[in-house]
Amino acid sequence: MAHKPLIMDGAMGTVLKDRGLKLPLPLWSAEANITDPEIVSAVHREYVSAGADIIGTNTFRTTTWTYRKAGYSPKRAQERARSSLMAAVELARAASPKFVVGSITSIEDCYEPSLFPGRGIAEDTYGENVNWFVDAGVDVILFETMGHLDEIEIALNTVKNIGSKIWLSLIVKDKGHLLSGHPMKDVYKLAEDQIDCLMLNCNTIKKTDHTLQLMIDDWGSAWGVYPNLGITEPEPDGEIEKKVDKNYFENIIRKYLKMKPMIIGSCCGSLPIHTKIIKELTLQSI
Repeated sequence: MAHKPLIMDGAMGTVLKDRGLKLPLPLWSAEANITDPEIVSAVHREYVSAGADIIGTNTFRTTTWTYRKAGYSPKRAQERARSSLMAAVELARAASPKFVVGSITSIEDCYEPSLFPGRGIAEDTYGENVNWFVDAGVDVILFETMGHLDEIEIALNTVKNIGSKIWLSLIVKDKGHLLSGHPMKDVYKLAEDQIDCLMLNCNTIKKTDHTLQLMIDDWGSAWGVYPNLGITEPEPDGEIEKKVDKNYFENIIRKYLKMKPMIIGSCCGSLPIHTKIIKELTLQSI
């Protein structure tokens, strides 16, 4: 039987900004679930129409911690974060993908692991969001763009024995190290027997190329990949100054498909057209 990977959707923030939404930090796209749900819903539907099997919830910054940073009182921050997260799950589910995946990322800027706020805040934040996703009934919980070993350990501790599928996706410094500088092999020890798929995401294609085969060999289990489209690194708001062109993107997807991932997609800088390209190339490869 031919290998057929699941296709992950692409960027949300990129598309929202293209459609005129302002996404100020620290909340970024979190408020769009409440203020512009029809646009978020339309983006999800377009990704499914383009061929996505997996829709990740628009929940990169839907945490009480982030709403506190935005100036909300503790009680109001928790209420607003939960409302945004629950709305995000329903908007993703309404697009009727094969899998609704609850997206959780690093508590602070993904590209600045030195900003990790400490164990207590991390335990509270991950524990709360995991509980909300369990209540919402997502198919999978995905910790993505994770680049700090301590944060990964805490995140995985919050999902022990919850009965959900768990995916983990990493952002790296180089082929042997997380962005924080911790060894990748330490992640494999933490994740062994705890997760259903290990991935790389939101790394440039160049950095992904340097890392992916070694990760596959050392991990030895189900894996996936969804790089950003940057030639340059993304800014904190996801903006990318220089992107790869269509031909380069097609060639790299062909290469990854030959490596037989469980999951393949694209991250920052991508649009539904990139998901359509992945779908077409997937059909050609099986």
